[in-house]
Amino acid sequence: MELITINITNLLFLTVILLYLVLLGLILTYIYYDAELRGLNGWLITGLTFFSGTTLGALAWLLLRPKMKPQPVPVRSQSN
Repeated sequence: MELITINITNLLFLTVILLYLVLLGLILTYIYYDAELRGLNGWLITGLTFFSGTTLGALAWLLLRPKMKPQPVPVRSQSN
């Protein structure tokens, strides 16, 4: 049985793959929470983004996402 040797090429390849997966997770997480914040189904938007190609889907979401509705700010009356 041959031992697996890790040379610099394999290490760089695995590092690039790991960084890609982390970045993918961060982008999809942002899109999920942004869609939920805007009142849409986060899982649906995230799935559409993932399956349309994450880069193209993320750009499409950033360009076509609905505007946020302003939230009323509660004001407390001052009573002495």
